[in-house]
Amino acid sequence: MTARRPFLHAPAWLVALALSAGFDAPVSAQVSRATVRGLVNAPAGVQAGGLTILAVNAATGARYRTATRADGRYALVGLAPGDYTVTVVTAGGATIRTERITLSVGESAALDLGEAPVAPGAADAVQLGRVTVQGNAARQGVKDSQLGTVVSQRMIEALPQNTRNFLSAADLAPGVAFSTDASGLSRVQSGAQDFDHLNVFIDGVGQKNNILRGGVSGQSDTRGNPFPQSAISEYKVLTQNYKAEFDQVSSAAITAVTKSGTNEFHGEVYADRTGTNWRSMNALEKERESQGVPRPSSQKYEYGGSVGGPIVKDRLHFFVAYDGKRIEDSRQIAGQNFEKLPEAGIVPSLRARRGSQVDPFHEDLLFGKLDAQIDDEQKLTLSARLRRETDRIAEDRNLSLPGNDKERRNDETRVDLKHEWSRGDWLSEARIGYEDYLWNPKSAADTALVRYKVSTAVPQVLTASQDVILDGGSPDAQRRQQRGVFVSEELTYTGFDGHVIKGGAKLKAMRYDLSGTANSVDAVDVLIDTTTGLPYWDGTDCTGTNVSNNGSSSDQCNIRRATAPAQARFKNRQWGLYLQDDWSVTPQLELNLGVRWDYEDNMLNNGYATPADRVAALLAADVPRFGLTPPAGQTYAQSLARGGIDVSQYISSGNSRKAFKHAIAPRLGFSYDVFNNRNTVVFGGYGRSYDRTMANHALDELQKNQAPGGEIWLIRNDLKMPYADQFSIGLRQALSATWNGEIALSRIEAKNQFVWFSGNRDANGGFAQQSALDPLWGGPDGYGQLVLGDSIGRTRTDSVFIKLDKPYNESSGWTATLAYTYSDAKTTNLQWNNDTFDWTYGRAGRGWNPSTLVDRHRLVGAFMTDKLLPWGLSFSAKATYASGFPRRLTNCLGGTAQCVLMRGDAPSYRQVDISLGKAFKLGLHQVALRLDVLNLFGADNYAGFDDWVGTAPPAGQPANRLGGDNLNLDKPNTARGDNRALRVVLNYKF
Repeated sequence: MTARRPFLHAPAWLVALALSAGFDAPVSAQVSRATVRGLVNAPAGVQAGGLTILAVNAATGARYRTATRADGRYALVGLAPGDYTVTVVTAGGATIRTERITLSVGESAALDLGEAPVAPGAADAVQLGRVTVQGNAARQGVKDSQLGTVVSQRMIEALPQNTRNFLSAADLAPGVAFSTDASGLSRVQSGAQDFDHLNVFIDGVGQKNNILRGGVSGQSDTRGNPFPQSAISEYKVLTQNYKAEFDQVSSAAITAVTKSGTNEFHGEVYADRTGTNWRSMNALEKERESQGVPRPSSQKYEYGGSVGGPIVKDRLHFFVAYDGKRIEDSRQIAGQNFEKLPEAGIVPSLRARRGSQVDPFHEDLLFGKLDAQIDDEQKLTLSARLRRETDRIAEDRNLSLPGNDKERRNDETRVDLKHEWSRGDWLSEARIGYEDYLWNPKSAADTALVRYKVSTAVPQVLTASQDVILDGGSPDAQRRQQRGVFVSEELTYTGFDGHVIKGGAKLKAMRYDLSGTANSVDAVDVLIDTTTGLPYWDGTDCTGTNVSNNGSSSDQCNIRRATAPAQARFKNRQWGLYLQDDWSVTPQLELNLGVRWDYEDNMLNNGYATPADRVAALLAADVPRFGLTPPAGQTYAQSLARGGIDVSQYISSGNSRKAFKHAIAPRLGFSYDVFNNRNTVVFGGYGRSYDRTMANHALDELQKNQAPGGEIWLIRNDLKMPYADQFSIGLRQALSATWNGEIALSRIEAKNQFVWFSGNRDANGGFAQQSALDPLWGGPDGYGQLVLGDSIGRTRTDSVFIKLDKPYNESSGWTATLAYTYSDAKTTNLQWNNDTFDWTYGRAGRGWNPSTLVDRHRLVGAFMTDKLLPWGLSFSAKATYASGFPRRLTNCLGGTAQCVLMRGDAPSYRQVDISLGKAFKLGLHQVALRLDVLNLFGADNYAGFDDWVGTAPPAGQPANRLGGDNLNLDKPNTARGDNRALRVVLNYKF
């Protein structure tokens, strides 16, 4: 039969949509699917070419076929992860059954087929030998240039965890950290880039958050999970050198595949519980309780289930999963730094109002999927997901008095339809998808948000102060929504000897609706006088010295007035192309050559025009400021120019901003099987990967610029897309028949990260007498500060990755993995945390700083067995050690005008979690009971500290060991990780 290009036979509407896209696809064939390549050694008298290779999924009956090339080589592409039998069929119809092969997500497996006995009763039988797999069968996917780790369904389900977030095992990959803070917010991060730069691909579709932080839509400040764990089959964590199929990611890429229905009906129901009565108190909670603030009762329930099976055996299957979460989370509001205040004025009433609060959270996750095998050449998959969350969250978990909180919706809907067509050397995948994500925090309170502070300087000034407690309403009244559709076409061609060539195209049409205001009420930072105990604020305006006409004081009080709601609505089309060639140069050497191009025509509201009043203020004559008088006729813009800022590059006329067109990303990888037995493999490569900037920056600019006489926020017109250059070299080694080892050296250089910074300069273009650690506050005459947004952030991470892995098999009944990471992580951000703000950018002497986001040493180990213990008990454990984040200490012992930074280190992080379970089987039914013990040894782990060293003490008063008035430098204020807690899980399966 003559092979024809299958996309020409696809449904007309699907082809039309795919071709109209014109550009790049998130391709499930390789992002979440597997490839099998090998050589058939035909016996004498049988042509090696033209033999049919048929792979049949043992669970679903799904069939994948190809033909051997003239030399006997073959490639099966686009296989869903799972167990397969591979059959060689001769021209006369004789079939030879091979041994089963198990494929993981994103795996490129090697399977050479030797001679085997003919199937009984086969016509025109040809004697072929027994199937052989060179080397360790568990190492079939080691010829891979990517740095990646597969997390199996067995490990997802078995490892202890405090919530059913499937990503909690992502840190089994070296270079990746998973964390959950005291309020239940979880994040995944890799290297010095923050969590905004990762992406999660579910069945090949990226879940990128276009509008807010978190990397993945729905994960911006949430106690919820990104996807129902009940629906995840397995996933792979790629820390770098991913191939050209991956888009909108410059940090870790996580590619997961969902479960499907099989030819047998299976289902499960589960429920788990934990709560304060099953959880110990950490040192912070004990301290607050000693201050008269007890910890209230709280509880957390998670429940759900899944069911799947055949509608038509071997042809049509369904799968449905639901995960629900209900949290009543407690917090203690004790405040801090009360010991520095007198028992007078407002202080006694603030003390009296301290207490406890329970913050509720509800989440429902629903996933459904239909898989249809139309015929031997075509498959169709339809999937849909719903996420619905309601939450109540404090402005500050530790400092917010009751009522200083907000309610929030976090909803998401996604639908995807995929059509596959395979014939001869071609595989076509066409997709169409829809997404709708809504984030909506709001507060009904209309009172001012008041942040009470105490000065650490003499005389009292806000610039040298620390928080005491928060009161009033939340200023949040926002609505963020991203909606869009995408169409894509991806083609794989295996007709050239030794090559698997893939190319893709996609168009994603997005709509952003960004509205509301983050400042619905006045926000007041105010000192409490250390003598009278009274604040420098009368409930409406600031009091004290140097009070300005807007009611603010630069010394003891500052008011950010409420701003009216604003709205930024704009469309953004995301285009791209990619081409990838996986080339087996020799049986030992494979090259992975790829290139992709990404383009967004309106990433940050390119049609925005800077308001005329802001432009006039910048171009107006400068006035005396900071004790300096500008030359006659010098404008504010000219003052900025003397400091190297061309403000015209930030002023937009409505058509000044141009989309970035140069996001061309080459990717080159190699793997070399030294002895051609997959026991010793050298691998490495280089890759550039482009990410994107979140659209909410455009609303920040619009909102700030609408307040009369307010701040001026401007985004650079020729903004660039963030990217990372990734380099690695490594070795994979079979350490025994069951253990595998891997070591790799890595460098990731991330550039063009979006940063807001202070654009204010004095008349000479400098920073007047301002402290080297502080920005110069004060913009053009009659306006607030000038804030500029530009692609100026950089990070660099040099790492050593070491991994040991013993895969699970039925005979041994256990699995173990160990991941160690050494990181030297740096950022150009003077805040050290790689936040989206770097206020003092532009000061002399800036350079690389330690990143406060990365532990220098991190070790994660996991173990699971379901056969080694007596009475059929199962056991699993996960242990984590991290050396502690670097700390940025502010040292003002020489006075607030001479503040300098000091390097400190947080204590190490240590946590051991264990799980013990027992399953009771009754025929096809199973009931299991499991107990998880989190933080078994009760280690106190902390993330935040009072990092203010202080200022010189008043005359005649002694300094403490660090000088100044700070007695609490080593006192933590934020927990990192879990308290010791028990979690009980009840599970029923059939």
